[in-house]
Amino acid sequence: MSQHFPQHEAELEAQSKFPTGTLVFGLILLVVGALLLAGLLFGIQLNGPLLFIGLLGGAGLILVISGIVAARRTR
Repeated sequence: MSQHFPQHEAELEAQSKFPTGTLVFGLILLVVGALLLAGLLFGIQLNGPLLFIGLLGGAGLILVISGIVAARRTR
């Protein structure tokens, strides 16, 4: 016989959520790596503070959008 455990279902649901923070961190690393590689290959000059501001803005935007999408899914 199968018993219904609400606690077990909550654990399964928490495990199945997509790790948005990991995605954002990975995207930041990919962008930094691609820009550094492009700078070496094509001789592009990178402005460090401007790059940092752009990366933080993009990461924040991704986190806000993923939060909105997650809130819509729970309704």
